[in-house]
Amino acid sequence: MPENGRESGGGDARGATQAGPAGWPSGPLRVPARHRGFRPAWWAPWLIAGLVFAVYFALSLFRYLQLNPSSWDLGIFTEQVRQYAHLHAPVADIRGPGLNLLGDHFSPIVALIAPFFAIAPSPVVLLAAQAALTAVSVVPVTWVAAEKLGRRPGLAIGLAYGLSWGLQQMIDFDFHEIAFAVPLLAFSLAALIRGRYRPAVAWALPLVFVKEDQGFTVAAIGVLMIVTALWQADQPGRPRSTRAAVIGGQFLMVWGIAWSLLAIMVIIPHFNPAHHYQYWDDGGTLSPGHHFSAAGSVAQFFTAWPTKLQTTLLLLLPTAFIALWSPLSLIALPSVVLRFLATTTNFWGTQYHYNATAMTILFLAAVDAIARLRTAQPGSSAAPASGGAAAGRATAAGPAGAWRAAVTSTIEQHGAAAMLAIAVALIFQFPLSGLWQPSTYRIGTRVADARAAMARVPDGATVTTTLGLLAPLGARTDTFWIGNAGNPDTSYIVFDGTNSGYVPEPADIPAFVASQHPRVRYQVIYDAGGIYVFRRAGTP
Repeated sequence: MPENGRESGGGDARGATQAGPAGWPSGPLRVPARHRGFRPAWWAPWLIAGLVFAVYFALSLFRYLQLNPSSWDLGIFTEQVRQYAHLHAPVADIRGPGLNLLGDHFSPIVALIAPFFAIAPSPVVLLAAQAALTAVSVVPVTWVAAEKLGRRPGLAIGLAYGLSWGLQQMIDFDFHEIAFAVPLLAFSLAALIRGRYRPAVAWALPLVFVKEDQGFTVAAIGVLMIVTALWQADQPGRPRSTRAAVIGGQFLMVWGIAWSLLAIMVIIPHFNPAHHYQYWDDGGTLSPGHHFSAAGSVAQFFTAWPTKLQTTLLLLLPTAFIALWSPLSLIALPSVVLRFLATTTNFWGTQYHYNATAMTILFLAAVDAIARLRTAQPGSSAAPASGGAAAGRATAAGPAGAWRAAVTSTIEQHGAAAMLAIAVALIFQFPLSGLWQPSTYRIGTRVADARAAMARVPDGATVTTTLGLLAPLGARTDTFWIGNAGNPDTSYIVFDGTNSGYVPEPADIPAFVASQHPRVRYQVIYDAGGIYVFRRAGTP
């Protein structure tokens, strides 16, 4: 897209930025006056984003229509957004009776969905928001890749990123607040690659409102800005003015760490019923009250190392390990290290949403790495091997130099295509493979029975229900999950006897419900297809 007379995409000199030895831009090249003027808009990145949105929204929508969630999170966030839409505190009884979600995680950014939910009060709004946030993140990745590497490589990398397995797993997890971090990171790091420090800082700032641990990622961005700027200042021919980068980096370090500590030590304990940050319990030797041991922490980090090694390799595989050639990949370390230090096994693997932000960081690191190799000064060890001069340098450097020259040349020429090929191959191992399965779009009679049952519950009522029905009921009632202890005797109970979560399923559901609520009497008002609706005696 045209910007101030410069073309942002393409591979010619007029659309590129001037770069030094490390491939980081030192300022845009000026376009001669005779070439300035109208440039046609480049819609390809938005077309890829549209494709990504359509694919991910379809998968999540049909999972919702089948009433087959992967967890209770969609129900929890639906209730949270409904409370925000009515200007109430984010109390989600699904998570726990009377629990303010600010006492669980610090995620106020989710309130941005509330105006849309007020217009269309449905969990589908959250699913559409998540798909849209993911799709939008494709645009800066594609733009900066096209600007640095050319349009064709840029499109290949943008598509590979949009279909990457980390994003697929996040979408497969119904909904999670981390979806907001994906575009913020994409825009921030894309600006950082261009050397535009102020936008990089501006896009990184809201990350602290996504989740309490994102402040550490913000601080990592700040550290990298400072180190890179100071290193560039010492290079021949590089600008000496590093003030903006250093000040911006210092601010991000303070901003990120301060908000994470404030959220973990003050805000969350204040709203938590037990007045503590419950996820400290996952820290093992790092948890308050435990005896810290450096050796114990190292051992804890390497616990279940085959699983953690597999996750690490799969994180690097979508970029064909090219991300390792860029210091931007270090920004992923805080989140990955914290996950591997945790004692909860859910954090270690490739499932759920935990790898989405790392995917964004690593793809942009790969773009930066290829750009660095392409713009390395002649004669440097990272220079591409081309022509007799390059061959002579490689020979003079010995076998190691020849090997390095061959690798860098391969990365420069085929890196983008390799990333796209890997993304296509991995599709068949991850949730996108469901696009070709008829079962993905099949809605059985159970769903009709369940929706008829839920229709018997009036808006605003209190209701206890099973996992699959949490989200649709949470959009319009005060909903409790049947698996929680301490639930009140709600006005209604909707029990899906075909998928209740109990093992084994109760054989006599009315008797089971009566045993769970001995103080009150419930009357069956709906019974079809194994799905029951109970109404408390005396409830109108």
